[in-house]
Formats: sequence, structure tokens, C-alpha cells
Amino acid sequence: MRWGVLFLGFLAVGCQNDLKREKVGEIPLGYRGEARLNPYLAAERYLESKGWSADSSRTWSNDDRETSVIFMPGSFLQTKGMARRALEWISEGGTLVLTISGGEPERNDFTDSWSGPVAEEGDFAGLDELYELFGVGVSYRDEPDFEGEAVEEDGPLSRSWEVARTGRDFGEMALEFEGNAVLTIESGWTWIPEMAGGSRMVGSGYGEGEIIFLAHARPLRSPYLARADHARFLEYLAANQREGKLVFLYGSSTSFFGLLWKKGWMVVIAGLGALAAWLWMRIPRFGPVLRDRDVKPVKYGESLTAAARFLWRTGSLASLIRPLRERIELENEGEVETFYARLAEQSGMTREEVREALTMEPRDHGQTLNLVEKLQRLLKR
Repeated sequence: MRWGVLFLGFLAVGCQNDLKREKVGEIPLGYRGEARLNPYLAAERYLESKGWSADSSRTWSNDDRETSVIFMPGSFLQTKGMARRALEWISEGGTLVLTISGGEPERNDFTDSWSGPVAEEGDFAGLDELYELFGVGVSYRDEPDFEGEAVEEDGPLSRSWEVARTGRDFGEMALEFEGNAVLTIESGWTWIPEMAGGSRMVGSGYGEGEIIFLAHARPLRSPYLARADHARFLEYLAANQREGKLVFLYGSSTSFFGLLWKKGWMVVIAGLGALAAWLWMRIPRFGPVLRDRDVKPVKYGESLTAAARFLWRTGSLASLIRPLRERIELENEGEVETFYARLAEQSGMTREEVREALTMEPRDHGQTLNLVEKLQRLLKR
């Protein structure tokens, strides 16, 4: 009773304090579902609404001749083989838009900062080969001083960006870029040529096609498509190329095992070490076979019981009586009828018992013991 009164007292005191909730802020999570996996979904849907054929994929498919423009992150070109395939496709009339950074699907535009330079994230032999072929140089500045208007906005997309304008064949357009990468090219066209030290976009013709290097993929990603002249720039790329499909590659050319090694190499090494230790313990060593010195005597009855159980499990009980029958048949030859009658007369058994002993197949251990007993009587007649 005392504890009940104390509990009610504490409960009454606790109910006097009103619970207050204080809103400390919001955490932006970004897109979900397909839009979270494909950072170019908005661009794909926009082009389809304007009448163009657009698609997205994690891998480079084999319908190259039906494709006019491919948008690809620079990290896709990890091998020289992929670079040669891209050059072959460009030479046949395709346009490759290669984003140096910010094009990977792992980035969340609402929570992550801009993707750092691709060249510092790993060894991309294919991308390096394109740099060397077209004479493209990539440099990074701590504080970019690009020509154009710097804008800062509130909200989850408030990271600073630069508006870069161009006149070229694109017309008067303004695009947003993040990061501090600047591009140069030895022979080709440069976007914003008046910018000192480099440009945000360079390009060059190759065969019947063209390759365009973008410093950042921000103009193509879903959250920014409705800003600046990003949609207009996308329409220009679609309208001024050969007829065909526009494809956004948002995957990686890395195989499953390559991705596993890249993301979880410590787990892989630990697993391989454990596997090697297990094999070292389990696999027999090479060398001469030594005699087992640990000999344990076993009773004859136990060995016989073990053999009988094995024959019972395998359904081979007839193997126990077959040698006895063969011995009797070998010692007594003649016609079957006279053979059975002679054995019955000599052993004191009936003719039917002799026939069963020599022909019947046992179905269980009881019949097996009965047949063995009869055969022993025939051998001792």
C-alpha cells in the first residue's frame, strides 16, 4: 500500500510539468526511389516531354549506332578499353559529354558537398588517355575567380556556385558550376575564352563526332535542371546532333569484384586470410604416407555388427548368404529336383525348406538369420 501511494504521488508530480517540444532544425534527405539512384532522371523526363528519345543506364549498352549523345561521369572511364570504345563511338558521329566531377550517383545533392576532383579519387587510365589525346589539362584553385555572377541561396541547395556565360554556338547562356576545377585544351574550342587560366567547359571534334568536357555535372543533375539555362543547354545538345537517343550513364564500369575491392578491401583481405588458414589446416600435406601408430583393437563382434548395419542400410543383406549358397552348389551338382531331394534327405530338412534356403531373398534381418541357420545345417549335413 505504501509503495502504491508513493507511485501515485510521483505520477501526479510528473503530470504537472507540460511536455515542450522545441524545433531545432530540419535534416534534408533528398530524393527517394528512382530519383535517388539516377541523378539525371529529371533531365531524361524533360527531354522525353520535348519529343526526344532519352534513356538512362548504369552500364554502356551495345546499341551505339542508335545513340546520338552520351552523358558520362569521368569515373566511368577506369580502363583504356573503355576509352577506346568511347573514341570509336565518337568517330562514327556521336557526341560524348564527359563530366570531370560531380557526376557519380552516390552523391546526394541535398546533403553532400560537391564531389572532389576525379583525378585524386583513383587511377582512371581511360580518362587519362583522353586527357593526353585531346591535350586537356585540369587544374584546381583554392578560390576560383571565374568571370560571371556568384550567387548564394538559402535552403538545402545553398552551396556557392558560379554563373558562367557564353556566346559561341550555344547562344547567350548561363550555367551553374561548383568546385574549383578549370580546364584547358590544346586544340579545340574553349567556353568563356576571356577567362584567365582556363575554362569551365572545353571540347573538340574527333572523326565525325565531338567530345565535350564539363568541369562539373551540376547543370545536368535533377535538383538544378530548372535553374539558370540548364534546360536550354540540354535542348541545344539534343537538337544539334545526329538523330538518335540521348543516354545518361550514371553507373560505373567497375565490375562487382572491382567494386568490392574498392569499397571493402579490408574485409576481402581478412576473408582471404581466414580462407588460407582454414585450407592450411584442412588440406593434407604432400609427402610419404606414414603408418598410423595409434592402433586400437576392436572386438570381432563389433566389427561384424558394424558390417551388418552397413549392409542393412544399403539393402545388401543377400551378400551375407550368397557365399554359403555358392559353396553348397559347388559341392553338390546335379538336376535341381534331385539336388533338393538329396539335400533334404541328408540334412533332415523338408524339400521346401531346402528350396527356401537356396532361393529365397531375405527381406529383413529375421529372415536373414533364418536362412543362414538353414544353410549352416546344409553344410554340416
